Amino acid sequence: MKRSTLSLSLHAANRMLQREVPVEALSLLPMVTGLLNTTPLRIVFKQAQVTLVAKMADDGRPRIISAWRN
Repeated sequence: MKRSTLSLSLHAANRMLQREVPVEALSLLPMVTGLLNTTPLRIVFKQAQVTLVAKMADDGRPRIISAWRN
């Protein structure tokens, strides 16, 4: 079964607010999870006007390194 929820730790939620990470980045992350490995990958979503840099963490969870509006 495909996982349809995305959860954040309290620390991650605070970081999103402090760094003004676009909320759209969270909804876009599941679409690229299959492409991620331990090397950071930059993905540009033209329709959502968001750029996302993410990688797969050692524990197997996707990790957003940075995200910003285009």
